[in-house]
Amino acid sequence: MIVDQQSNVVYVSYQPNAHFDPTILRLAAEQAEAQFLLIQVMARGRVIEEGVQHFLIAGEDRYLLIEPPASAPPLPESSDTELSIVASVDDSSDPIRLKLVQSKPVEPEPAAE
Repeated sequence: MIVDQQSNVVYVSYQPNAHFDPTILRLAAEQAEAQFLLIQVMARGRVIEEGVQHFLIAGEDRYLLIEPPASAPPLPESSDTELSIVASVDDSSDPIRLKLVQSKPVEPEPAAE
C-alpha cells in the first residue's frame, strides 16, 4: 500500500486473481478516522452478457458494469478476450457495480523462447 498524503490518494495493489473487497478498505479508513470518497480500480477480466446486463469476471469476482451515458463509449461486448479496465466502484449493492472509465484488450505476453 502506498499513501500519497499531498494528494490524499491511497494506492493498494492486489496479486492477480485475488478477491477484491472494498469493505476492508472502508473499515481500514474508518479506523484511521478517514473515508474514501471514491474508489477506482484497475482490473483485468472478461465481459459476459446476461440479458441486457454486462458483467466483468475477474478471477473469482463478478462485477455489474453500469451503462455509460450516451456521450461515452459503449460497454464492451461479451468476449473471450481479456480486458484491462479502469473503473469507479459502487459497492452499495451486490454485485458491486463498476462505472467504466477506460477499457482495452490486454496485450498478449511475448512467448518465451
